[in-house]
Amino acid sequence: MRCSILLAAMLLLSPAALAQSAPAKSAPSKAVSDLPAGGLPKMGGDYQAAEALTVNGVRQDLRVFHDQGRERRDMREGGLSTILIVRPDRDTAFVLQPESHMAAPLSPQDPEAAPDLTRLSQLDAEALGRDTLGGEAVVRYRVIGTYDQGGGFEGQVWSTADGIYMRVEGTANDGNGPVTIRLDLADLKRGRQDGALFELPKGYTMMNFGPIDAPIPEGLRGDTPKP
Repeated sequence: MRCSILLAAMLLLSPAALAQSAPAKSAPSKAVSDLPAGGLPKMGGDYQAAEALTVNGVRQDLRVFHDQGRERRDMREGGLSTILIVRPDRDTAFVLQPESHMAAPLSPQDPEAAPDLTRLSQLDAEALGRDTLGGEAVVRYRVIGTYDQGGGFEGQVWSTADGIYMRVEGTANDGNGPVTIRLDLADLKRGRQDGALFELPKGYTMMNFGPIDAPIPEGLRGDTPKP
């Protein structure tokens, strides 16, 4: 499933994208001497926005919602909708399929769960200049480094003062090769989001994928004597 590949790549940043359409224009960087010190701001802010994500030239358009660390990502592909909800406050995540009213739990660390952009602030960052993107004043940072958990990123991040990453572009690597990524936010609407957006809706059936209870066929068991 294409959206799963995109979300897995985003976690490398754990991640970010745009290639098949022209990127949003930004105001030229301003030459300033009062650039902030202390590295890239931690990701924060309450908002919703349209997100364009391109990974290795494949684009996905999403609607993202952030509130008090909670995240929701809505996407549609091939006539089907997919909703990902991440709840760090509960150490849980789940995916919804609105057409079938089905849901399935995920580990927050699962590559399909969501991008963990918070990891970018762990890396070395240097402020390069000031821009305006989507009507928001941002600082453009050069970001490079390797995460303690493995993997790394090299590229640029355009961040507001309160940690809304309006654009992320660069190359991520988890040890399996480089992945080019670009993320752009547009139509940003600041403010607290409805708490119901981050809950399992009524009428959905949660699928729990536990251990398979059926006996393993004898021919597939590791202790089966070979003829």
